[in-house]
Amino acid sequence: MKKKNIRSEGRNTPSPISRIFMELKQKGHKAFIPFITCGFPDMGSFMRIFEVLDSCGSDIIEIGIPFSDPLADGPVIQKTSKVAINNGINTDSVFEAISQIRSNSNTPIVFLVYYNMVYVYGVERFLTAAGRAGVNGLIIPDLPLEEFRACDEYFERSGIDNIMIASLTSDISRLSDIGRAGRGFVYCVSLKGVTGTREGLSGELEGFLEDLRSVTDLPLALGFGLSRPGQVVKIKDKCDGIIMGSKLLDIILKADDLDKGLEELEKFVDGIISILKP
Repeated sequence: MKKKNIRSEGRNTPSPISRIFMELKQKGHKAFIPFITCGFPDMGSFMRIFEVLDSCGSDIIEIGIPFSDPLADGPVIQKTSKVAINNGINTDSVFEAISQIRSNSNTPIVFLVYYNMVYVYGVERFLTAAGRAGVNGLIIPDLPLEEFRACDEYFERSGIDNIMIASLTSDISRLSDIGRAGRGFVYCVSLKGVTGTREGLSGELEGFLEDLRSVTDLPLALGFGLSRPGQVVKIKDKCDGIIMGSKLLDIILKADDLDKGLEELEKFVDGIISILKP
């Protein structure tokens, strides 16, 4: 992993996430953003998975804080969250893990966390702790745009990017509002439903991305349902980055042991990155 600490920066300068997308755009490359669940299959193994993804050249790494009722997540991520919770993983242990990672890696880290966990912890306290640990962005899938506005001042002070989610069901006016409210990138949901692997892509997807592109200058990162190289080849020119989670975690779940799982994970990720950065 790359040696350097990162700290969150103020709103007047490009954030670490923004800088990554700027650098990739100059090279004509697309971002690869893997998702993994903190504490799965255990904390030591999670650290090893992070190291593999980091050393492969992941541009941003999205980390899920395990939650008992992850409404936006499909069966694979739900299963990994349950394992992590049974391992005793909580918000404080996740912050501690990120602090340890930051002694060796400067790759931007994004949390996916459900609002109930943030609310119970305390919004300002959560963002302060996240910033100190080295978190660069936050995705809260169950916090509507209208309610997010109450948290905006805390994001402003923390310097953490508030990454908004745009879905196929949003009209152009709402997409515009999402583009104005967000920072870092827009998380573009590629399907109607929860996360998980899918065979194909929605016929509405290209028009959806074109609509978003017309109302925001933020990079567009596409997630939910992406699991095959062919899908990435088909859609990469319409977005700025690809987010994958269920497929990667499923590789670990199905492996005979962690070492074999990590070997297969590295091989798969190398193949996806070669498509995104030819």
